[in-house]
Amino acid sequence: MDSDINHIGQRIRRLRRESKMTLLEVATASSLSVGFLSQVERNLTGISISSLVNVAKALSVPLGTLLEHPRQAQPDSHEGRRESYQVGPMRQKYERLSTTFNGSLLNAVKVQMMEGYSSEWVAHSGDEFVYVLSGKVRYTLRKKDYELTAGDSLHFDAQHRHRVVNVGPGPAELIAVGTLPLFDDGHAEFESLSRAPKSRGMTAAKKTSATAAPAPSAAPAPHAARKSTRAKSVSAKKTPR
Repeated sequence: MDSDINHIGQRIRRLRRESKMTLLEVATASSLSVGFLSQVERNLTGISISSLVNVAKALSVPLGTLLEHPRQAQPDSHEGRRESYQVGPMRQKYERLSTTFNGSLLNAVKVQMMEGYSSEWVAHSGDEFVYVLSGKVRYTLRKKDYELTAGDSLHFDAQHRHRVVNVGPGPAELIAVGTLPLFDDGHAEFESLSRAPKSRGMTAAKKTSATAAPAPSAAPAPHAARKSTRAKSVSAKKTPR
């Protein structure tokens, strides 16, 4: 997954320009500042996976277009055998804990937060639950700080702007569980985006076909017209006076 680290910003910028969207439009739709998104595009800072999901939605692309993440078809995962991945040049690593299936809502990751890490301000739909395994972190939510150490947890409405900072002397590890679709495999929301271009094209074709003007009736052939005229003339002569 390391091959993605230095290319996420470039992908965001390329897709934004292809969509003819401004930095302001994408930043606003993603609940980010223009300055922060500009730094992400230039690979000057990292971006949290939650914000990356918002950016993917703003650009109407599947999350996998911006970030390659591990697939997990089986329901179980095991310590030491999971693949870790990063989102851009940031000091945070993720391990996928959850699978996806028809109707599944929860997404879970194990987060390794390096010393000094501070996230951007984030807001997104759904619930978020965190459980600290080790270290010390501080979540700021609705102008209130929550300091958490090993064994502590926090459950909140993630549509309110929030951020997390590692305030401990070393790395911190935590489990994050939420309803935000962190993986696009098996999630209808992202699968519909991957099918959208094709669907829009098919819809447009059907609409064009349905609204097309009917073809004009073919004009009668010249010899057919002459036969019709002669027939009428003969009929007129035979009509009794």
